Amino acid sequence: MKSRLQQHQNKRFTLTIILATLILISLLIFIFFVGIQLVLNASAFIANLTAKPQTSQVQNKSNSFYGKIDIDSIPTATNSAKIIVGGSVLNYDVLKFYINDQLVDEKSMSASDTFSEEIGDLEKGENEVYIIAVSKSTKKEQDSTRYTVIYKDEKPKLEIKEPPDESKTAKQEIRISGVTDKETYVRVNDSPVVVDAQGNFEASIRLKDGENKITIVTQDIAGNTESKTLTVTYQKED
Repeated sequence: MKSRLQQHQNKRFTLTIILATLILISLLIFIFFVGIQLVLNASAFIANLTAKPQTSQVQNKSNSFYGKIDIDSIPTATNSAKIIVGGSVLNYDVLKFYINDQLVDEKSMSASDTFSEEIGDLEKGENEVYIIAVSKSTKKEQDSTRYTVIYKDEKPKLEIKEPPDESKTAKQEIRISGVTDKETYVRVNDSPVVVDAQGNFEASIRLKDGENKITIVTQDIAGNTESKTLTVTYQKED
C-alpha cells in the first residue's frame, strides 16, 4: 500500500517538473521574440520624439548640393595689365574674381551660366588669378583652379652679332646670328629660327645679286616684339 502511494507521488512530482520546465521554456521564448521587439519599438518611439526633422532636412538638402566652376580661357602671359577670363558655372549665383588674393571684380550669374569678364590690374611679373563661386541659397562656395599669369610689357632684347648692317659680301650664303631673351621666338625673313636655352640663335640666308633686306623679328610669350632690318649687298668677285 505504501509502495503504491509513493509511486503515485513520484509520478505527480515528475509531471510537475515537466510542466514547470515547459512553462519556463515557453516564457523564455516569449521574452526573446516578443520582448526584444517591444524594446526596439520603444527605443524607436523615443528617438522619433527627440529628433529634429527640420534640421535633418536642411542638412540633407545641403549635402545633396552640387555645383561646378570651370575657367576655359585665360592667358598664361600678357603685355596688358588687364586680361579677359572666360568659363562656365553650374548652380552658382555670384562670381568673385581675385588677383594675388585681392578681390578685383564681382559678377552676377543670374542671367547666364557662362561668363567672359575683363579684370585687372595685374602686377609686373607673375600673378595668381582665381575665382570663388558663391551660391546664395545654400551659402556654398567653391574655388576655381589657380592660374599663374605673367605680365610683361617691355620689348624683348635683340642683338645682332653678324653680319654688320650696310655690309658687303662676295659670299652668296651668309650666316645671321644674334642673342635675345629666353623663351622668345625669332623669325628671319618670316622663317622660324631655333633659340637655345641662353637665347642665342643663328640662321643661314642665301643672297640675291645686289642689295638684300634681312628682317629679324623676336617675340616673347607675352606678345611683345622687337625687330631689326639689316641691309647686305652681295657682289660677285671679278
